[in-house]
Amino acid sequence: MKLSVVAFLVAPLTLMVAPAAASDADSSRIEIRVETSANSEAGLVEPCEVAVQAASRSPAASWAAFGEVRPKKNGEGFGLVDATNRCGTGPPSVPPPSSATAPAPLLLIEISATPMWNPAPMDPGPVPVVEIILGLTSRQLTGFSPDGKPLYRDPVKEHRIFRVGAGEEFVVPVMVSDASITGVHEVLVRIRAGQAGPPGATEYGAIAVMAAGPGSEILLDGGVLGRAGADGSALLEGVRVGEREVRVRGPLGPAVMRIVTVVEGRTVVVSPETPDAGTPAQPAFRPAGKNAQGVPEFRRVRDGAPMVRIPEGEFMMGNIDTEGKPLPHLVSVSAFLMDKLPVTWGRFKRFAAATGRPLPPEPYWGIHDDHPVAFVRWDEGRAYCEWAGGRLPTEAEREKAARGTDGRKFPWGNEEPSPERGVFRRNWGYEGSDVVGIRPAGASPYGLLDTGGNMWEWCQDWHDPEYYKSSPRQDPTGPRTGRARVVRGGSWDSRPTVLSASCRNWGYVGYREGDFGFRCAADLPR
Repeated sequence: MKLSVVAFLVAPLTLMVAPAAASDADSSRIEIRVETSANSEAGLVEPCEVAVQAASRSPAASWAAFGEVRPKKNGEGFGLVDATNRCGTGPPSVPPPSSATAPAPLLLIEISATPMWNPAPMDPGPVPVVEIILGLTSRQLTGFSPDGKPLYRDPVKEHRIFRVGAGEEFVVPVMVSDASITGVHEVLVRIRAGQAGPPGATEYGAIAVMAAGPGSEILLDGGVLGRAGADGSALLEGVRVGEREVRVRGPLGPAVMRIVTVVEGRTVVVSPETPDAGTPAQPAFRPAGKNAQGVPEFRRVRDGAPMVRIPEGEFMMGNIDTEGKPLPHLVSVSAFLMDKLPVTWGRFKRFAAATGRPLPPEPYWGIHDDHPVAFVRWDEGRAYCEWAGGRLPTEAEREKAARGTDGRKFPWGNEEPSPERGVFRRNWGYEGSDVVGIRPAGASPYGLLDTGGNMWEWCQDWHDPEYYKSSPRQDPTGPRTGRARVVRGGSWDSRPTVLSASCRNWGYVGYREGDFGFRCAADLPR
């Protein structure tokens, strides 16, 4: 697969590595890889993986069995035969309980995965997304009948719907209620999916080199491919998936080597700069004076992002005019820092280079360093904020930072949205996001920009439409569990009323959407 990253870097030098057929895959067939593993008292049980192919909307069946036991010869209880993990396709292939000596699986899991292509307009064309309807049925051995037949606990059934793209996975934990025999406490079912290619088909991704010295020599797996451009960048297209060794050799000094994992249809960023050793023990911020609203600002050292100090105190959270329910209620939050701007592609690329993560898929309007990053999953936003020395904001923090304490409807006041205040109601296929921070008329009371429109922004909280009825008054952090996370702020695709500072929306953790981004929060520096 050949990638076109036209706006990824400024005047990049593009190096063709291998021909990549655009139609290697048969879109009528989908391959689903199901891996099962377990956490036990003795450690991780060896994973077992099967691959099944299915047409869209046709279920693919597989199974996994953990351990086998049989009645003891003296008839007193039963004992473990082996604790291995077995799996297969189709109906379960385990010995039938034909006699008192026939082994029985300790834990049997039947898996049904029904794939569907999901070519929604928010999914980028060259990186298809597969929607999976997953059914899990687990049966746990509880003992044997007097005649030696195995007895199983009533089956526990789960259903999940999720989406996965190239290089992504979805993990479902299956809790084990009785771990007294093998010590297995939790089984993990890991799902990957993608187009099923013909035998021997090769998958490709891309590598982008940035921040190298002008004219630096670029080597891939020991072979010289060319040199970086005048701006120190190079784009390597058609790179086979898997682990690859990239060396950047400048005119002065030793070569810098990076081992990266190339994912089908995605771009991995490589920089010769020294990778970060990890999240600092104490986030580092530098005072940066006061903004036009008279609010103190700080500069985050790790990524240079400006942050605004949001004062502690009460505000009215919720708005019956925009939410349509009696939701307004007093909430008090402690003082915190919030990013002045959404996290941009430029900053996210530095994070990707430092951590070895692939970039999110490219939106149809291109990758521009000064636009908010798009197609970011919730866990990727959280990982970035932790790397930068912060965290995702809570829903209450996000609303107060955008709205202030005077009960206004929108971040800028009660006036209706306009193109001078926010990015909204743009057309699919023509326009998408816009440059961050260029609409001061849309500033919040504390000076934050782009809090209404441009990108929906992930919050830390699980989503529950009824949470306001039981949320605490001081520093609410959302429900303890859930299936989806809160997003706030509206986007370039939203209608005007959605830009309300109190408007709530949600997205599943694994979602990638063309109008989902994020910004970070942080506790006050000590």
